[in-house]
Amino acid sequence: MDIWVAITLVIFGLLFLVLEVFVFPGVGISGIVGVLALGAGVIIAFKIDTLLGVITLFGALIGASIMVWLSIKYHAFSKMFLSKSIDSKVDVNHATELKVGEVGISISRLAPMGKARFNNMYSEVSSWTGFIDQNVPIEIVKINDNTIFVSPLNSK
Repeated sequence: MDIWVAITLVIFGLLFLVLEVFVFPGVGISGIVGVLALGAGVIIAFKIDTLLGVITLFGALIGASIMVWLSIKYHAFSKMFLSKSIDSKVDVNHATELKVGEVGISISRLAPMGKARFNNMYSEVSSWTGFIDQNVPIEIVKINDNTIFVSPLNSK
C-alpha cells in the first residue's frame, strides 16, 4: 500500500510542477508543493525498498525531463522572455551643427533642461543661468561634448 502513496505523490508532484511551468510561471506555491511531493514520494519509496526508491527516483527524473522537453518544444517560456527588438531611434542632438552665439527659442520650460529650436532644428539644451520659461529667446553660451548650455538673450 505504501508504494501507491509514493507513486501518487510523485505523480502529484509532477502535476504541480507542470502547473507551475505552464499556468503559474515563477517560483510559487505550486512549484514548492510539487518539489516537496516529489521528494516525499521518493523518500517513501526508498523506505520501502532501495531498488524501488531508485526506480521511483529515475521515474521522477524522467518525468521532469519530459516536462522540460515539452516546455521547450511548445515554447512555454516564451511569455517570460523579451522577444521584441527595439527599432526606435534616439533623438539626435545637433551639438555638432550648432555654434556658440546662435540664437533660438525655448520650446519647453528649461528647468534646467528642456527643448529648444535653433534654425528649425530641435535640440535638448541645459540652462546656464537657472530656469527659463517657454517661448523665450535664448542664446548658446557653451557647448561641452553633447551638452548645449543656453541663457536668455536679454541676460547679457
